[in-house]
Amino acid sequence: GIISTKTKLDYESQNNYVLNISLSDGNAIDYATVFIKVTDVNDNSPVFDITSTTITVLENMPTGTSITSVPATDVDEGFNGLVVYTLKGGEGKMDIDTSGLIFLKKELDREKQGFYNLTVTASDQGQPVLSTALNLTVIINDVNDNPPVFSSSRYEVSVPEDKVLGRALLTVSATDLDAGANALVKYRIFSQQPPTPSPVFLVDLTTGQLSLSQQLDYETIKQFEVEVEASDGGQPSLSAKALVVVHVLDVNDNPPEFNQAVYDIFVFENLQKGSPIYTFSVTDKDEVENAQITYYLSAEDGDNPYSIQQDGTILVNGYVDRETKEKYELLLVASDNGVPQRQNFTYVSIQVLDVNDNPPQFTKAQYSARVRVATAKEGVSVLSVSATDLDIGNNSVISYSLMNHSNDFRINNRTGEITLSSNLDHITADIVVTLIVIATDHGVPQLTSNGK
Repeated sequence: GIISTKTKLDYESQNNYVLNISLSDGNAIDYATVFIKVTDVNDNSPVFDITSTTITVLENMPTGTSITSVPATDVDEGFNGLVVYTLKGGEGKMDIDTSGLIFLKKELDREKQGFYNLTVTASDQGQPVLSTALNLTVIINDVNDNPPVFSSSRYEVSVPEDKVLGRALLTVSATDLDAGANALVKYRIFSQQPPTPSPVFLVDLTTGQLSLSQQLDYETIKQFEVEVEASDGGQPSLSAKALVVVHVLDVNDNPPEFNQAVYDIFVFENLQKGSPIYTFSVTDKDEVENAQITYYLSAEDGDNPYSIQQDGTILVNGYVDRETKEKYELLLVASDNGVPQRQNFTYVSIQVLDVNDNPPQFTKAQYSARVRVATAKEGVSVLSVSATDLDIGNNSVISYSLMNHSNDFRINNRTGEITLSSNLDHITADIVVTLIVIATDHGVPQLTSNGK
């Protein structure tokens, strides 16, 4: 009467049986019903109800947000079927609740960690405990939360003013920690100081290479400050700025410049050697050695009693006599000390002004005349004396006078004509009268000479 199993029992398939049993001694029969209840044994592990093991989430999702649900079931009964979940690999950023819901515990940052490998373990509470592990990969999708960052907030470059247009000056570089379009950096010039009617600089949209679009001129602007903006391709776009300081270097591209095309200089003769007569004003828009001026003064005929100092001052370097030469035509060359050297020239005309340095000179050493007393009458011309003066102007205007007063003769102070001032009737014998004539110029001071 022992009842035994014929096949392996399975609580999860059938947990009770009803047996109808008969008992017979060959003559009589009795019947009984046997109810068999199958007791559950913890022979089933939890099973996850999930097919995809890769999950993607945005890095800016708020804490507490559900990431995914990984429910597991256990077909056993009671504690054998009670599932408890544990989570490993979330780096403290994620957790799982009792229902198998994985949620965000701390904020994510894709730029620090782009994915997480999670292991979810579902365990029942039977004896012994049975469990199942599920491996998940959580990929963190980028959000445009990082602006581009320049390698330097300030760039400096020195550029000669004759730099060829289009040539690279320097390259600015910005990186973006985001990914994809959010990390795609584009460059543009945001501002330029000082401003110009049209931009002086260009920046390559993708490489950040800065180049010239207009010719530089050191003499106009010596320094530019260019603000370059880097923008990413995110929505909305994030940007950053960097300052590029461009120092323009002087190139010897300007010759010295005189403030006049021709110079007319007036000097008095007989100036002492070394006397300054004129200082030139010469400018060069360049700087330093490019603007240091060297002068050279020459005369085409080789007659040049003048020299020039390196400050542009002309000095008398020899004897200047108006009566010998009253005008000098000189060529003045101004050269800078740049490389290549540049020069300019001008013409200098020096007019020598007269100084009263010559006394009158009589045309004869001695003048003589005969007068017949018998025919002498007052006012009759006896003779004329004449003197010349090498000077000019008032310095050469001559007045004549007698050194000693004479009762018989007088002289025209302008013409030098000597005439009788009486009839000479008091003279009864031949005599010789000597008159001293003084010729006086009108210079300051006056110069004189005597004639007989």
